[in-house]
Amino acid sequence: MKKNTYILFLLLLSMPFSALAQKKKKDIEIDTTEQESFIVQPKRIEFEVGTKDEDFIIVSAKENGLLVVKQTRNRTESGFIWELYGVDSSLNVVWEKALSIAYGAVFLGYDYSDEGFFLLFGKTQYKLDELIVYQADLKGDQILSYDLSLSIALELSHFEVVSNTLIFGGYSNLKPVVSVIDLDDPRPQVMPGIYNNNSSIIDIRTDKKTNNFTVVMSESGQNKQVTVSLKTFTEKGEMVHKETIETEYEKSLLDGVSTSFDNGTQYVAGTYSKRKSEFSRGLYVAKLNLGKQEFIKYLDYAELENFFSYMRAKREERVKEKIERKKIKGQKVKFNYRLLINDIVERENEYILIGEAYYPKYSNYGSSNFYASNSFSSNDGFSNPSFIGYKYTHAVVVGFSKKGELLWDNSFEINDLLSYSLKPNVQISVEDDRIVLLYVYENVIRSKIIQNDEILEGKSFDPIELHFKSDEIRNNDKEMEGLEKWFDGNFYTFGIQHIKNLKDKDVKLNRRVFYINKVQYQ
Repeated sequence: MKKNTYILFLLLLSMPFSALAQKKKKDIEIDTTEQESFIVQPKRIEFEVGTKDEDFIIVSAKENGLLVVKQTRNRTESGFIWELYGVDSSLNVVWEKALSIAYGAVFLGYDYSDEGFFLLFGKTQYKLDELIVYQADLKGDQILSYDLSLSIALELSHFEVVSNTLIFGGYSNLKPVVSVIDLDDPRPQVMPGIYNNNSSIIDIRTDKKTNNFTVVMSESGQNKQVTVSLKTFTEKGEMVHKETIETEYEKSLLDGVSTSFDNGTQYVAGTYSKRKSEFSRGLYVAKLNLGKQEFIKYLDYAELENFFSYMRAKREERVKEKIERKKIKGQKVKFNYRLLINDIVERENEYILIGEAYYPKYSNYGSSNFYASNSFSSNDGFSNPSFIGYKYTHAVVVGFSKKGELLWDNSFEINDLLSYSLKPNVQISVEDDRIVLLYVYENVIRSKIIQNDEILEGKSFDPIELHFKSDEIRNNDKEMEGLEKWFDGNFYTFGIQHIKNLKDKDVKLNRRVFYINKVQYQ
C-alpha cells in the first residue's frame, strides 16, 4: 500500500459517517506525483531561448503536426529573421526554414488549412489595409508570399483560413467588417450585412468539411436588448444562411458559439443576462432550421446540480438550501456570473457546452474605489493599475438534448489560476464513454475525467515532465504557458522554462527553453 493511500485510509476511518458521505459527494483531489496517473507525456521537444529571441508561436495542423515559429531580433539587410520548424505528430523536427520579415512589419495572426500554414503580417502598424501573407506547405518544401490589399482599412480581430480563402474580421470606424480574399483571385470582397453601428463580432467559425464559415455577432436593438445573429457564407463569399435569434423580453444574449451549418440545421448556445447587465444569469440553447428559429430555451444557474461544486462543502450546502427554500415559495434565486464560453461539441444525440467562470481581481493598493471590482474590460491592466489578473473559479460542462433539454451537468475546479489575459484555459476531449478535462498552470497539468454528471477520475495533478532526470525548474513564464487540444485524444502543453541541471553530463548547467510536451491519457 502506497504511503499517501495509507494516510488517506486512516483519515477516512477517523471521520464521522456524515463527513465521509460529504467527502464522497465532493470531488477528491489526487496528487499524482507519487502514484500512477492516467496522464502520460511520451515526448518533449525543446528550443533554446536566446537573448535575441522575442516570442514563439505554435500553429496546429492536427495529426499532420505543428509549425513552431520563433521570432528573433537577428537582422538581415531587409528585416528580422523568423525561424520556422516543421514538427511531426511525434514531436520530431522534420524541416526548418528562415524568413526575413521586413522592418516595421507587424505580426497579426495565423491559421492552418489543407493548403498549409499561413502567417499574416501588416506591412506597417499604420496602414491597416496593406498586408502580406506567408504560406508554407506541410513538408516545408516551399514558402509563398502574397502582397494583399483590403478594400477597407481594418483593426483586425479575427483571421481564419478555409481552403485557399483568407477571412479577415475586424472594425472600421468602430463598425464590424468581414472581408475575404481568394488567393487564386486576390481581389477583396466585403461580406454583406455585417457593417452596423449596433453590432460586434463574437466569433468567426470555419467548417473544414464544407468550407463554409459562420460569423457570430452580437446585435443591440433599439430597446437596448442584445441578441445573437449568425451569417453563414461559402468560401467564395456567397451567403448561405442568416438568422437573428429572437429572445424573451428582458433577456439579453451575451455571447454564443455555434455548431456547423449541417443540412440546414444549426445550434447556438451561450449565456444570457437581464437586459442591460453584463453579468450572466444562466445558459441558453437555440435551434435554427432552414433559416427559421425552432426554439430557444433558458437554464438558470440555480437549476444546475453541480454548478456550485467548486465551493467548499459547507458553502455549497448553504447555497443549495437557499435555492430549495426559494423553490418551495415558488421563487427563483438569481445568480450573477461572468462565464467565458469555450465551445459546443456534438456527441451522438446531445450537444456539450463548456464555459469557464471568472472575475477580475484587483490589488488592495492603487485604488480606493470599491466599485472598481464591478467593472471590467479586456484592457483592465491598462485602464486600472490595481488590476492584477482574471481569477478563474471553475469550468462548467453541460449536456443538452437536440430538443434543448438539460440532460446533465458537471464542473471542474480551476480556482488556482490567475491570468493577466482573458482566454479559455480548459481543454476538453469528448469520447463515447467519458469526457477528459485538462488545463496547465505553474508547470502542473490539472485533469479530471467525467461521464455526464459522474466523476470517473477526480482532479489530479501531474508535473510537466522535463527532458533530463536531474533537470530542475528555476522559474517559468506563467503568461506564456498553455495547453491545447491536438488530435484524437492528444494534447500538447508548452511554455518557457529556466532550467538548471547540476548532475547530468554534457548538459548545460543553466538553460532557458521553449518546450512542447505531448500529452495523452490512458
